[in-house]
Amino acid sequence: MHSNFITPPDFVKSVLIVNATKEQLEEVANWVQGGNTAYNIYLYDSRMENDYWLTQVSHMVGVVLEAEGSHLLPEASVEFGPNCLYKNPVDFFAK
Repeated sequence: MHSNFITPPDFVKSVLIVNATKEQLEEVANWVQGGNTAYNIYLYDSRMENDYWLTQVSHMVGVVLEAEGSHLLPEASVEFGPNCLYKNPVDFFAK
């Protein structure tokens, strides 16, 4: 298991990404690797079928990015997709 020890002045932002494609996740990985902000990025795909974990993580993170139409966590998420402000999850990190 991996743990983070965080001391001032650092902060680690936590984000949950739900139902992103492999390509979208690769874009996010490339973006955050070259950035100056530290993230804990939780990943979930509906095929994982673990609603308990999804709910617990959604309450722990600062932001939930969910694929348009997923509706797993509609009240707590920011959607990404063709009809949304963020077309791709990486758009959130690039803002």
